[in-house]
Amino acid sequence: MLFVSPTTTALIAYCAVSASASLIQSPIGHYHADKVELATWTVRLNETWDVLGPFPQHAREQHFVSPLYPLSSLNAWANRSTPTTYLSSLARGGTVEWSHIAGHDGYLKVSLPDIPWETLRKTEGWAALQHHALLHSTFTMTPPSSGTGINTSTPLLVADVRQASFFAIVPEPIPTDFTPTWHNGNIYNLLNSPIQLLPLPSSPSLESPTLYHIFVSGDYEVRLFGDPEDVENQKIPVQRLEMRLDVLQEERLIAPQSQLDIVPDFVDGWALSNDGALGIGMMALRSWWTVIGVESATPGAQLEIMEPRFRLAPLQTRVLPLRLRQTARYRSHSISISVIFQRNGSHPIEINDDTMIVNFTIPVAQKQRWDKGGETYKATYHLESTPSYFMVKAPRHCNPDSAALLALHGAGVEAESTFWTGSIRAQNSSWIIFPTGRTSWGFDWHGPSSVDAWGAFDAFRETLAGQREWKHCSIDDPRVLLIGHSNGGQGVWYHASRFPDRTIAAVAAAAYIKSQQYVPLSLSHGAHFTDIRLRMILESSLQPDDNDLFLSNLGSTPILAIHGGGDRNVPTWHTRELMSTLRSWYPNADARYQEVDDAPHWWDTVLSSNSVQDFIDNTLIRRHSKYPSDFTLTALVPEENGSMHGFQIVEIARTGALARLRVRYSSNTIAVSTVNTRQFSLDLGKWGKISSITIDMQEVSFIRSPLSTLWFTRDKGSWRILEWPQRVRISGPMNRILATSQSLTIVTPQSDFYLHSALRIAHNLLSYLRIDSRIVSDEEAFQLFRQGLLDCSNLVILGGADNLIGQAILAEFPSVIKFIEGGWVIRGQRFDEPGQGIVFLHPHPICSTSLALFVSGTDISGFERALRFIPLRTGVGVPEWIITSNAADLMGTGGLLGAGYWGPDWEWNESLSWLAV
Repeated sequence: MLFVSPTTTALIAYCAVSASASLIQSPIGHYHADKVELATWTVRLNETWDVLGPFPQHAREQHFVSPLYPLSSLNAWANRSTPTTYLSSLARGGTVEWSHIAGHDGYLKVSLPDIPWETLRKTEGWAALQHHALLHSTFTMTPPSSGTGINTSTPLLVADVRQASFFAIVPEPIPTDFTPTWHNGNIYNLLNSPIQLLPLPSSPSLESPTLYHIFVSGDYEVRLFGDPEDVENQKIPVQRLEMRLDVLQEERLIAPQSQLDIVPDFVDGWALSNDGALGIGMMALRSWWTVIGVESATPGAQLEIMEPRFRLAPLQTRVLPLRLRQTARYRSHSISISVIFQRNGSHPIEINDDTMIVNFTIPVAQKQRWDKGGETYKATYHLESTPSYFMVKAPRHCNPDSAALLALHGAGVEAESTFWTGSIRAQNSSWIIFPTGRTSWGFDWHGPSSVDAWGAFDAFRETLAGQREWKHCSIDDPRVLLIGHSNGGQGVWYHASRFPDRTIAAVAAAAYIKSQQYVPLSLSHGAHFTDIRLRMILESSLQPDDNDLFLSNLGSTPILAIHGGGDRNVPTWHTRELMSTLRSWYPNADARYQEVDDAPHWWDTVLSSNSVQDFIDNTLIRRHSKYPSDFTLTALVPEENGSMHGFQIVEIARTGALARLRVRYSSNTIAVSTVNTRQFSLDLGKWGKISSITIDMQEVSFIRSPLSTLWFTRDKGSWRILEWPQRVRISGPMNRILATSQSLTIVTPQSDFYLHSALRIAHNLLSYLRIDSRIVSDEEAFQLFRQGLLDCSNLVILGGADNLIGQAILAEFPSVIKFIEGGWVIRGQRFDEPGQGIVFLHPHPICSTSLALFVSGTDISGFERALRFIPLRTGVGVPEWIITSNAADLMGTGGLLGAGYWGPDWEWNESLSWLAV
């Protein structure tokens, strides 16, 4: 329930919302204040769609090619003639033309039956099915009927676009050289996503209906839509899209977004959380608002805001992070929270006297403490300041000496679904933790999803140890037994091979090796135009996700790999190949493969069979094993790799290339051979008595320190021991900007264009990865930087020479890239032509563990191209810096002007850089 404080000076106007209410998780609350009923705008989407396609592309290539492909611009649409044909190697005769399909109630089935799909598939397999299609339709905005109470403000569009990559709203008539604003669709059909609010590209008429165009990039991916022979019972691939548009009539200032709330279960009256983590979803309309306080009448509890001066930009949705401190049990089934807001005016750092109190009532699930085993609970924790949830399943008997299971779900599966939590047997004395990975797709359990998985496990250990009533059920072992299915099975291989010292054993079912082999990239469009050196650099940025490259790290890990012999979702050969590769490293590896004849991708006992349970029981009993006498540790991004038998690669010599340590142990002597390694550490406490250490045939003298950890660095060709690890830079690829436990800070110059761009970025990150974003002006960030008050959150800096903080950072920490008016310069080469865009990583100005990401363009179209490189999904090969041009619209990666990695000290890296010179 919502109310406005009597001290509020703002007039709150309330409008009834028609069909759009369902998009806003209706009911979203009521103000207890005077309200004005306003006449409503209406929007009508034309259900007849123009479709152009298909055009071959590999998965995720739409981030390089224009969503408008094959059109070179909107002028090509406005000036089109009939019939017009376009080249496509998928079609008979090599050309396609516009066709028409009918949608129904917002649902759209895109099927192109005239294409010889079966013939293409015989030679190219699933790769032939992956394609792009351009869709077009129109909608009309009709103003309210004349009379009193007409809402004359420009309406906001509510868009719910599912399973499409991008979409754009364009006015009619289409202005000459109009640059569309491309919004990300909800391509994964994620549940509980924030509302997508869009300002219209031009104001509608108050007198008569106004026509707008909508263009949609429809991109068929086998991972999303499945094999049509199984899903559709036909040979023809089908894109099933959902397109719903409505108008937000709301004039309230803060609207709850309850689908984003994060609330733990209460067990015997105590919140199941290590730090009382709560999250309240909310959206601001029209103004900037700052939360300046929270109050609650909850008995025996206090609330505090985890982020000081939590701020909402106009049209931004965020989750307010709160900490609930209990001094007594709480038994009610709801929590009432009053949030005090202060209006910032039209500028984020302008403060005025308007305040508002909004009441939120949060439902609470009260549960009894586990006593029989198998009960499931929702727990919460703060990933730094961002609240997150995970599920847990209780054991039949508590034993702190028993290790836990960490269960990783498949793509599209919600962690809280009973289907998933019920798929693994309750254990005798082991807890099962079911992390979310941020969302049901997340980042395929890599990067930010991995941070969440380990964060959930560590938080639950703290939760049990920190509550007196639960301490007897605590988890003493910091290691886990990993178990997962499908994308989660792939995640098991990922975590086991990146964090071997934290992994007791692994059960991986129906896993794929890596995205490039799930569906091959053989029909890449851009590859036809791309220099081989550039292709090498782009593909090297996918290496951190390649599980097969890291199987050397699993020589001592017991593994049970399971796959159905009839799996038509993830082909069975993936697990066979993983096992073959592992045994190439270690012929006697403790790894067993179980292939179930004719079994599909999923069957009810895939993770709960007797053989799985026997493996779990046996490995947990004998979870302490001897270290091998000869093993190899592989790393690429040191921040994403843990230790193996106490060895950890801390810094690599050449960014973007694999680093390896081969370790041989005999008679208390350790001999290490290194590849591409600049710094590594060794925990001597794991090895007992060591008399000598040789690195690359050089004996290194050492004294066992009280900390028992030694740090080795290579200096001028010789190895030496450090008293303390040297500061190392965080290496790419670009998606490293997402592997943060804090909110991102998006810094914008003061213009509506940059603010709307920041809002799109923030919406995408919250929708796809539940990564929270703060939006601040460059002026405010500059002041904080100069005062030494800038925090360690990763920065996304929009603009070039027009961004104050960006210029200040580059002045103090110079880069190879120099911004100039209207563009930038790299090694004497100017980039100031229309349509060019750049994105690059840079060291954070304050914190060595954080990064800054610069996003700029020579004009609006170049900036739009650059925006599509901001990471959201795996499988998009973007290194540490990249430059694009308008030629990329039709040539994809062939239109890039440069890409590469920086050197160890952020200098130019000749071997891993490419410029079109």
